[in-house]
Amino acid sequence: MPAPKTRRRIEAVDWLRGLAVVLMIQTHLYDAWCNKAAKATVAYSWTRFIGGIPSRLFLLLVGVSMAIRFESQIAAKVDRATMIRVAVKRGLEVLVLAYLFRIQEYVLGGFWDWHDLYRIDILNCIGASMIVGAFITAPWRGRPAIVSTLLAAAIVVALGPIVGPAHFPAFLPRPLTSYIGGQRPMAWFPLFPSLAWPLVGVALGHFWVRSSGNARKQALAFIVTGVVGFLMMRAVEMVRAHDPYIIRYPSDLVQQMGPGTFFYRLGQIGPLALGAYLVTRIFPNPRFSVMRLFGQTSLLVYWVHVELCYGLLLKRLHGRLSMRGATVALVLMIAAMVGVAKLRLRYWRGWPKRKLRLPEQTGNLPAPVGPL
Repeated sequence: MPAPKTRRRIEAVDWLRGLAVVLMIQTHLYDAWCNKAAKATVAYSWTRFIGGIPSRLFLLLVGVSMAIRFESQIAAKVDRATMIRVAVKRGLEVLVLAYLFRIQEYVLGGFWDWHDLYRIDILNCIGASMIVGAFITAPWRGRPAIVSTLLAAAIVVALGPIVGPAHFPAFLPRPLTSYIGGQRPMAWFPLFPSLAWPLVGVALGHFWVRSSGNARKQALAFIVTGVVGFLMMRAVEMVRAHDPYIIRYPSDLVQQMGPGTFFYRLGQIGPLALGAYLVTRIFPNPRFSVMRLFGQTSLLVYWVHVELCYGLLLKRLHGRLSMRGATVALVLMIAAMVGVAKLRLRYWRGWPKRKLRLPEQTGNLPAPVGPL
């Protein structure tokens, strides 16, 4: 299949990222502000179930964003070494932001525990995934590396419940080994199995981009994504109904790193992607969209809302609210984040991009569709 001549923006990607932001806000707010009685309700358990989606969706969209950039670079005849260099640079930038965020949390949290500075959280995982994933997923001679990318994802998924919770020798520095695997509270998002999500995202991104030149093909691509996702969920449910202990794990945490959970959660994203596509097709140019707004400002919204949910500024609300009260607070939090996002887009459009001299041309590489 020939590479597209120009980069085509896929509106559903921004909408999905905005959805991930909304789900992330509800996950953190209910976790931080609900009291013990609220956390014993069925409603709260549903918020935890839904809370398993946003981190995985963000990581998947990291890969989709990388694929969008790769397709642009293929069209521009950029060599593979430059593709890798650009992706690694972006990954390093995200890692720097991750540690700046941890320093902020450490200072505003009253210098509580210096080990938190080295915790491998979602931003650390995104940055590391971009760096490692660049070498695995960068196209060869103008062709996407789909087969090798999916093979690498399968290996990571298979090794996830083995490497993910592993104990490493004490002489190895935990701030580094926690990127590979390890125990909480240091290793929240290790690359095993988290790296599998952006790897699958790269393959999915190439599929979406290469169908975006024709409205019928793009619609078919998202329909296939939604149907395959639904079938994946049903397949996992059927296997678990037949034998819920077909793979025995030592704990629920390790089970969350296993292939069953991976394929079930990946299946959930399929119908969500189809829904995002339908919304952006039915309402192609809305005057206002919370999802699109958050999709364009996701890093800032992440940064601010985590501090508000868990920080000292609103500490009086920690563990104090009923489900009803927390739901009202959620609506207010989303409204506040809408204000923050609108101010960001109005007064700051991001750091100026330097021109990158490429083989056979000079010009700006397209800005990445940022994961957070």
